[in-house]
Amino acid sequence: MDQLTTQAVQDALAAATRAASTYPDEAFATCIVDAGGHVLGALRPAEATIAAGHSAETKARTAAYLRADTGGLPPDSPYVPAMVSGLPYPVNVFAGGLLVRHEGRVLGAVGVGGSLDPARDTAVAQAARAALVGSDG
Repeated sequence: MDQLTTQAVQDALAAATRAASTYPDEAFATCIVDAGGHVLGALRPAEATIAAGHSAETKARTAAYLRADTGGLPPDSPYVPAMVSGLPYPVNVFAGGLLVRHEGRVLGAVGVGGSLDPARDTAVAQAARAALVGSDG
């Protein structure tokens, strides 16, 4: 696999929707980007806030730019301003952005927003990533 296909992205968004349904008290948005941070697909149900959609997109792009899952760098880290100044889009260091790799190659990233619990955003993102590449991550 050299790139994420349209079908793979659609399947991953469906997997995220199924995972999100296990948290009926919250509404999640999901975004999938390619390795360059370009949006390949996004889903924000009507009950999810606009902020959830923005959060999902910025988490996905941040993971793609940094080539790492989000959530490992505290928002008040002194590195954040330096990162922000060099990127074309907002940075989001909160958990819920997961890098997508296949056989060691970065294909893109998944971002999920909508929960006050970072573990829930991450769980939904993990379901989407698993649908994209299985356990390869």
